[in-house]
Amino acid sequence: MPDRPAPRVLLFGTRFPPEAAGTAAYARGLGLGLASQGVEVHVLTMGPAVADDGLPFPVRRLRPAAGVLHRYGRCLGALRRELERLRPDCLWTTNGMGTRVAGLLSHLPCPLITSARGSDLRTRLPGRGPWRRLESLALRRAYRRSAGVAAASRGMARLAASRGVEEDRLFVSYPAFDFAWSGGDAGEPGGHGAPASVLTVARLTRQKRVDVVLRAVAAAAARVPGLSCTVVGDGPERGRLERLCGELGLARRVLFVGALRPRSAPLRVEYGRASVFALTSVEEGLGNAYIEAGAFGLPSVGVDGGGTPEVVVHGRTGWLVPADDPGATAEGLLHLLSNPEARRRMGREARLRVEAEFSVEALGRRSAEVVRAVIADRRPPPEDGAAA
Repeated sequence: MPDRPAPRVLLFGTRFPPEAAGTAAYARGLGLGLASQGVEVHVLTMGPAVADDGLPFPVRRLRPAAGVLHRYGRCLGALRRELERLRPDCLWTTNGMGTRVAGLLSHLPCPLITSARGSDLRTRLPGRGPWRRLESLALRRAYRRSAGVAAASRGMARLAASRGVEEDRLFVSYPAFDFAWSGGDAGEPGGHGAPASVLTVARLTRQKRVDVVLRAVAAAAARVPGLSCTVVGDGPERGRLERLCGELGLARRVLFVGALRPRSAPLRVEYGRASVFALTSVEEGLGNAYIEAGAFGLPSVGVDGGGTPEVVVHGRTGWLVPADDPGATAEGLLHLLSNPEARRRMGREARLRVEAEFSVEALGRRSAEVVRAVIADRRPPPEDGAAA
């Protein structure tokens, strides 16, 4: 019998590297994973033209549009043309904007897989205000027409179901870490830099609660000589956080390095210098930074809520604490910083977990199964216990 042709998939979303958004990293990892499974991948996205060296699939970029209505119009017209030109076997939208645009299509020429990732479910199902309500109509229409809906985590899947997305269409599609960035060796488990160095990587917004990490560092500093903290990221909270460091007497212990480009050499250096990763954000869909930290052999301190426990396993790959609790966060840091062997053991477990559940290969295997199922007019396969 002749070999069946490789399925052709069009990935569409308005975020893609070099942009730093989590959905941009997800789209790249999804494309790499599907390509590794023999799927013919094409990407349509929005952003300035850049060289996509090393990617095994073409990326077509639309010029950025001024204004939301202009962006919708440009994306809708381009998506229609690309679907007609490529005639893909499946369309997979990788972020909220892409999903809403797909919901505006008058005709779907192939099965549709959409995404439930980030704030869309909270801000648009239901939507508050006239504009959000209009966007929610497009989002709901896209979900109703979907053969599958890719949730960022089990927690996000439960939230989507509670907001009216049909449960049998939902499946979990985790972000992926590309070990090619680390050269296949992501460092000594438990950190090989300073023995008491805490790293946090986040956009500096209120949701990320970096102030909780700083208060925890201040509390732990009395018991850990030489304790230091590096903050990677920028955002509207930076000025307030720098002032807080002064109030807490942390000016010489905390270094703000600003935003670093994803998968860059400077970011790799910061992961390599650290001994513990800490991020106490709330309502986290999953948290790409926990995955990156685990890939570099770092145990994490995170909040016991949202999608974080699907990455950070308490007592195995890190420590989970209540939200907005600097005291408990300090105890988590102290447990890891004062027990080098436990820190190394958890770092090894964290790396093994990323390799098994959050690698490009793992995402590719699961995603290719979903693609082949929906092309054959079947529902996405049930969960296989990933990240349990």
